[in-house]
Amino acid sequence: MGELAELLRGAIDLHTHPSPDIVPRSQSIAEAVADFTEAGFAGFVAKSHVSSTAALCAAHDAGFQAQPIGSIALNRPTGGLNAGAVEVAARLGARVVWLPTVDSRRQREQATAAGPAPVWAETQAELARTPGYGPPIAVLEDGGGVVPELHDVLDVVKEHGLLLATGHLDCDEAFAVIDAAQGHGVERVMVTHPDLPRQRITIDAQIEMARRGAWIERTMASVLEGKLPLERALHGIRACGIGSTLLTGDLGQPHNGPIIAGIRRWAGDLHEAGFDPEDIHRLLVVNPTAALSGRLAAPAPGA
Repeated sequence: MGELAELLRGAIDLHTHPSPDIVPRSQSIAEAVADFTEAGFAGFVAKSHVSSTAALCAAHDAGFQAQPIGSIALNRPTGGLNAGAVEVAARLGARVVWLPTVDSRRQREQATAAGPAPVWAETQAELARTPGYGPPIAVLEDGGGVVPELHDVLDVVKEHGLLLATGHLDCDEAFAVIDAAQGHGVERVMVTHPDLPRQRITIDAQIEMARRGAWIERTMASVLEGKLPLERALHGIRACGIGSTLLTGDLGQPHNGPIIAGIRRWAGDLHEAGFDPEDIHRLLVVNPTAALSGRLAAPAPGA
């Protein structure tokens, strides 16, 4: 494991859920920073479905520590497709914008039917009953193009060089967003955990999205919770290509343990599956660094 630890120096997890939040979380931002610092990792993106984490992350003086990186999810509590909220989050240091997640059309439809994970099903139902909360957020017009508000958001994403994540959009919505983002000159788009059944994004569609320049995310939470068999995740990595893949934790749920476990579990699983050390380093250090900033990380030790 010493070799793997060295390969992971500088790793970044682009998808984590620390507290404070409106549902229980396994660790606070400060606790996650301590773990990532001890491991020699560069940092993690803190995500909340209901608020910007930019100010919370900015309050932590990184110094020589791992850096908590702010983000904003464009659900109803942040104003939906709200370019002004994105602008403020970016000025506070946010580097990732998530399109609608719990308030996406697809997820709200499923919450009405079978529902997502139990904690969020209950929480989302409570939020949706709030007077004036609003319906699911549409990203597409009836004709198939993206709504005008999304064009405004994309302009801000482009201006600040942010990473755009597709959130919990379905296949048609994700394709439309990728195309619109390219039209605005947005350089980096991450298709958020497309393997989850509710999003209905097939592996063939993922391959095409990667061909169009998008990053394809696979999360350890999906594997740990039985939503994505590990073998299917490994097949997806190979099918879409190591150069188009982002591996994240999406951890913070109390039953899944420490947030840092996402990166470590991916490294161990990739090693067991026979991935080369250089590929492991690329997937967990180089790719997330490039997706976040457009700059490549240092090469793997000994490469």
